[in-house]
Amino acid sequence: MESEKVRQATALDASVIVAGLLSSHEHHGPAAAELAALLAEPGDVILPLQALVEAYSVMTRLPSPHRLSVKDALAVLEGSLRQRTIVVGLDGEEAWELIEELSQRQIAGATSYDGLIAACARKGGAQRILTFNRAHFERLAGAGLEVVVPGSERTLRET
Repeated sequence: MESEKVRQATALDASVIVAGLLSSHEHHGPAAAELAALLAEPGDVILPLQALVEAYSVMTRLPSPHRLSVKDALAVLEGSLRQRTIVVGLDGEEAWELIEELSQRQIAGATSYDGLIAACARKGGAQRILTFNRAHFERLAGAGLEVVVPGSERTLRET
């Protein structure tokens, strides 16, 4: 009897969104392949609100000639992600709980934003996060959130 593979929910980091959607990005190949595979199959793809806003921000502030207009950035993000992802943010109490956790764990500065992405991923039920910032997320992910880097020896397509 053949057992059916149950796909785990996967969250996206802005680093993979930008690389996967912009062909000029140095990591476009592996990111685009993983994104395409992930979005083509049924299953939950969690899009932390922070990652969505970061991707939009990066796309609209890249150096010329790679910078997208606000209209083009919206079109690329919507066309690629809107119908296939679940956007997850934190409510007020969850936000305060995150700040308390970051403080207790001595996490400060820009790493706090990655903490928000990890918290949204967990809230959305993700078992893993797809990112190029392995070191940031290994510190933040905690139990139950595996960190996967596109193009690494272990990719989502292999699971």
